[in-house]
Amino acid sequence: MILKNLVVYVLTLIILGVSPILSHAASPSFSFYPQNGSVRDASKGFTVDILIDSAGERITKARFAVTFDPTKIQIVKANRNNTLFDQWPEDESTIDNQRGMVMLTGFTQSGGTKSLYLTEGEPDVMARLEFEVITEEKGEIVLNFEYSGGDDLFKSVIMKEGSPPQNVLASQPESANFALRGFVSPSTAIEPSHLGIVAGLVLIAVGIFISNSKVSSFRKRKGTVVLYE
Repeated sequence: MILKNLVVYVLTLIILGVSPILSHAASPSFSFYPQNGSVRDASKGFTVDILIDSAGERITKARFAVTFDPTKIQIVKANRNNTLFDQWPEDESTIDNQRGMVMLTGFTQSGGTKSLYLTEGEPDVMARLEFEVITEEKGEIVLNFEYSGGDDLFKSVIMKEGSPPQNVLASQPESANFALRGFVSPSTAIEPSHLGIVAGLVLIAVGIFISNSKVSSFRKRKGTVVLYE
């Protein structure tokens, strides 16, 4: 009996010691999705999502600043998820293909009519970035989050409510790395004898595509055309 009680006591101490570590393991963060892979056909470009996770904190402002090599890629479109924040200040948002940067800031006033942002379950898509490839060379594409630890313009930050608000983005988010395979050469001409078969297959494929088409929307961890190796 004494041995049983001793075992229970020891296990309780272990659990109590581990619990604070687990509770602090997760912290608010930004991340890329996907974070790595390969662009098989540079002519089609690629898409990357910016994910945000508040890790249980109520967020009044979130800003990501992402840099890239403008001699290799250019941003074509940046779609934001308007449901996450009440305001998107233009003076804290930019797309600069000369400098190689995209920045987006979402803000919700504490005590306002809209609730402060809080991640429920998996991280949310804050923005979806579409890039085109402008280099014909094979190599590596790197996307970086700019970070200083403070609420500085052109730096990534996640601010929780408070007086004053506190930056809870504790460290620089990880970069994304993609292998660039180059442009895929077009196929050669099809022999006339095969045109009838090909036409039939195309019509079947079109019918299947139309029947399965759905309206696209922001979904967590979806929407990329970057292909894994």
